[in-house]
Amino acid sequence: MLKVDENLCSGCALCAQICPQGAINLFWGKAEIDATRCNFCYQCVDACPQGAIVEIVVILPAELRVTVLSLGQQADDIIQRIDSLLSKADVRIPLDSSRI
Repeated sequence: MLKVDENLCSGCALCAQICPQGAINLFWGKAEIDATRCNFCYQCVDACPQGAIVEIVVILPAELRVTVLSLGQQADDIIQRIDSLLSKADVRIPLDSSRI
């Protein structure tokens, strides 16, 4: 679902002008998206100079946990591969990288 962040919207109406479905109107100087007309073409997202149009994605807590655990495992795997490559190359990484 696309939503307008009213704090960022300047009311320039570029999004309303570019929307092929006519799903965006200005009310009280702020853009509003009619979700029943929006076809998620994202042209408004690209057109908005303020970055005020964002996509809201609903994720269930259980689904989020699974994703986070999976990403953690992928990160661990990548770190192990890097460590393996570094040990084969006999490369030393200084603890204080500010001296490089």
